[in-house]
Amino acid sequence: MRTFYKLGVVLLNRYVGKDVVLRLIGYFNRRFRFMNTVFVAYPATEEFTKAYGFERTLHLSKWNPWITGLFVQNGKVGLMTCITNLEHEFLSADSNERLKSLVAETEHIRQLVGASQKTFAGILPGVLYAKRMVTDTHEISVTVEAVARAVDNVLNISGYPQEAPIIVLGGMGFVGKRLVRRLNGREIHSVDLHNYDSFPISLKGTKTLIVNVSKKEALRDYMKYFWKELVILNEVYPPPHDTELTMISEIGCPLYHIVGVDAKAYPSFPSVYNGGIPCCAAWNAGADMKVVVRRLV
Repeated sequence: MRTFYKLGVVLLNRYVGKDVVLRLIGYFNRRFRFMNTVFVAYPATEEFTKAYGFERTLHLSKWNPWITGLFVQNGKVGLMTCITNLEHEFLSADSNERLKSLVAETEHIRQLVGASQKTFAGILPGVLYAKRMVTDTHEISVTVEAVARAVDNVLNISGYPQEAPIIVLGGMGFVGKRLVRRLNGREIHSVDLHNYDSFPISLKGTKTLIVNVSKKEALRDYMKYFWKELVILNEVYPPPHDTELTMISEIGCPLYHIVGVDAKAYPSFPSVYNGGIPCCAAWNAGADMKVVVRRLV
């Protein structure tokens, strides 16, 4: 089935004509207002890259969003697109013109289909915002709200009081600063990546929640400070691998992963997102927006 899917993606984008399909979607969307957003995803690893196309065609979707599917959240449709770049390419010194082209092409797609917004996955919103290539950050506001709701859920599941201390790994980052403001009124400890002195070891032994909105290696780097009364909530993709899960299990910490926002995707996102879509792909549907959290340890 995956082979037929990849063949369909190539035929649709390369031979049928992407703009033809987008204009057709836009024609119906302007009449029935069913599509809300255009989402640009990228694979976290080289392995995931091959899930979106054949090896000999992957270069065609470098910096160029290809239509890959649809998702439905709270009664509205989102258009899934994908580029086959990896994160290090967004951070390279010569990436500016290519990033500008990516934003322009995504805006072109948004206008063709008549969607309300465009959103980007992973580190792209922060990179684009820092370079003044975008001024709105819909995906960040939704992510922050989703994490805040997940915090409340996990504290309830764990039987911890809502006023329990919260450690935010990446609390000085693009998402972290906004999350700390959203959690205003609680006991928050912001920890910057690689600044080990900022970790509040004085909390050891207390019922505490740690939230990772930094990088995938952050949990591994700070694991030496963890204790069994600590509950871990991870928002970063990909989630900890088997070795890290075993180490966390040996410490005795429960680990929860934010799958994303409750929605149906066609085709589904990678297995870690089963039952939802990435927070950065979603839109804030108010009280109706449901956050999916899964326990890994």
